[in-house]
Amino acid sequence: MSAAGSDPRTLGDLLGAQLRALGVRRVYRAVGADLPPVPGLPEVHAGDPSLASILADASGRIDPGGGGAAGAALLPGRRLRLSSAPGLAAEPVTIDDPADLAPMLAAWTVGLVHTAVEFVLDLDLAGPAPAGVGALLLGHDAPRGRAVTLDPALAEVGILILAGPGVLRSGPQAVDALHEAASVMGAGVLNTWGAKGLYRWDDPHHHGTVGLQARDFELAGVHDGRIVVAVGIDPVEAPEHLWQSGRVVEVGPEQLVHLALRWERADPPPAPPPPPPLYGMLRQALAPLYADDAVPFNPARAAADLADARPPAAIVVADPGPAGLWIARTLPTTALGSVVVPATMADGFAAAAAIDGGLDGREVIAVTHGPLTEASAALLDLASSLGVGVTLEVWGVGGGPVATAAARRAAVVGAVMDRHTVSTLDVPVDFGPTSVLEAVAGEVIAWSGPR
Repeated sequence: MSAAGSDPRTLGDLLGAQLRALGVRRVYRAVGADLPPVPGLPEVHAGDPSLASILADASGRIDPGGGGAAGAALLPGRRLRLSSAPGLAAEPVTIDDPADLAPMLAAWTVGLVHTAVEFVLDLDLAGPAPAGVGALLLGHDAPRGRAVTLDPALAEVGILILAGPGVLRSGPQAVDALHEAASVMGAGVLNTWGAKGLYRWDDPHHHGTVGLQARDFELAGVHDGRIVVAVGIDPVEAPEHLWQSGRVVEVGPEQLVHLALRWERADPPPAPPPPPPLYGMLRQALAPLYADDAVPFNPARAAADLADARPPAAIVVADPGPAGLWIARTLPTTALGSVVVPATMADGFAAAAAIDGGLDGREVIAVTHGPLTEASAALLDLASSLGVGVTLEVWGVGGGPVATAAARRAAVVGAVMDRHTVSTLDVPVDFGPTSVLEAVAGEVIAWSGPR
């Protein structure tokens, strides 16, 4: 660990410094929370503990800095929730020694990509901080254990990189290192859906998004005999049994810089192989849907139109389920972190992410499937009381009066530009074409595992 600050005056000051070091941007307070305000961090009163929790979860999940930030909530009693895993249940962990506060909070996500931890702070936060102790950060730059370098002779076998959201959460350096390794080795890159945006959708190194359906990994070539370099995988999003084989090399994001050290830097670099069957099969199956402008919209066309309508800097967040499947599968990405669909079921995530992004002044378009849940409705009420603009599309066959794709695009643009109004846009979407996806890659397996 390394120190990110030094000598706070009180334990409360140390708590604030530690949370800021973890990338916490604000704290959501629930009714019944007994902990005092956290020094140096703005506080948002969220009311019900479930709303405070999902807001914190969303805040950590849409981390704008790409550095593995946490979202934070103060919950009934003296509980502090740190999270980036929407909806994940957490067993309380008690901290009753002032010397443990900084190191235990700093280690909240050790060994995991996304998680949630609830700490019971049995401490006098008005008391003095331990002498000489400041906020701590885990080191991400130095490789843990032996550095992994791949032999250039493996080029004859072929190399495929399987990347998960841990790459994004390790920061821009890890993303750059992945791009460099893939370029030098001429490797294709598969991303799980939590890592959408590692490449533009049309980049030759981008070989598709996997983990949503039963045959994704098979059709993406993971089991075809090549060396698979797996990095930053979230086991909830991509369970190991789906992609493990005798030729998998698992590395941490900090190891990416070493992978191709022994490879010659060719000019121009070697071209990656053609995309795997999954890429072409989906493209062929979805092409008629993208071209169909009938209303109700099919979900592929709804996703494509949303991609066209959103402002360049806007991100799209979607609730798991029917709408989230199509956003994760078909919405084209052009920027890192521009599409976020969590790996765990989480009621109200999309609305919560739109609120958190709105508080940061970010442009966020939220998507859910109808009918609107009680949690989403309560979050929209909270947004209205806070004066935070939220744009939430509700997809379903009972959707509202949008008659054309052009009218829908105009409604989206107008809603996103209004930073102080809650806009709920009912979009008529027929999810029947999900059978088209299933005919290509099998049943939907996302969100079917343990939370």
